[in-house]
Amino acid sequence: MACLGRSYETIMPIKTERILFKVGENSYAVTLPKGWVMFNGLRYGDRVEIIANDDLIIRAVKEPPKPDKQML
Repeated sequence: MACLGRSYETIMPIKTERILFKVGENSYAVTLPKGWVMFNGLRYGDRVEIIANDDLIIRAVKEPPKPDKQML
């Protein structure tokens, strides 16, 4: 879904479809929309929380900043 020339910081798609694919023998995966990842300030290796019941909810995990080693 396009953002119509607007930046990801101000608007992102509300609804999108993704394709489920198999990873290994016992797992499945789905990609996250780039706009959602950028909107939430996520990068490779960041954590997301998945709540699975009747619906599926995926949330960015907001981790506190790590202390600077020089300050320890």
